[in-house]
Amino acid sequence: MIGIYDYTVILTYGNAVFSIIGMYYALHQNILAGIICLIFSGICDMFDGFVASFKKRSKSEVCYGIQIDSLADLISFGVFPTVLAYAAGLTQGIYLPLFVFYILAALIRLAYFNVTEMERRDSQNKKREYYEGLPVTSSAALIPLLFFLCGRFQFSFPFLYPFALLIIGTLFISKVKIKKLEPRKLAAGLFIGTIIAIFMR
Repeated sequence: MIGIYDYTVILTYGNAVFSIIGMYYALHQNILAGIICLIFSGICDMFDGFVASFKKRSKSEVCYGIQIDSLADLISFGVFPTVLAYAAGLTQGIYLPLFVFYILAALIRLAYFNVTEMERRDSQNKKREYYEGLPVTSSAALIPLLFFLCGRFQFSFPFLYPFALLIIGTLFISKVKIKKLEPRKLAAGLFIGTIIAIFMR
């Protein structure tokens, strides 16, 4: 079979699998299960690079890892949030331009990151310290946070969600510089915050 199937990409595949399962749940009106799947997609994405670093990979393996990671991210953090929106009741045609914008912004952000990441790897060996534009993985934290806050304080999630997608999508393609944080700390914080939010809901 073509492709790579070792431990260096297993979490990347898990990222995509969780989002596909989450879309299934969301479209069957289990929004909470969909949100939890989005969180686990984010955790997989935060750790995949860390796990891959344990193996000395060839250039083709590195390039494959970069490409497959972005393709999985497009599904999980580009398409999946718009499916959540549709499942939450935003089915009117007025929201279609917003969905197109959000997915396109995620696509552009990921493609731009791939180009700059490959250029960085060719010119230097040090790790990336800053991201240009909001990383798409951030939606795995921001969207669940909005969902749980709406539940906690009795706000309308379908009313606020379009504004969140617009802001997040705009930040994807902005030139704002964001410091890269330790993925393990981000994942731990996301997981703990989710558990607390579920019990608070």
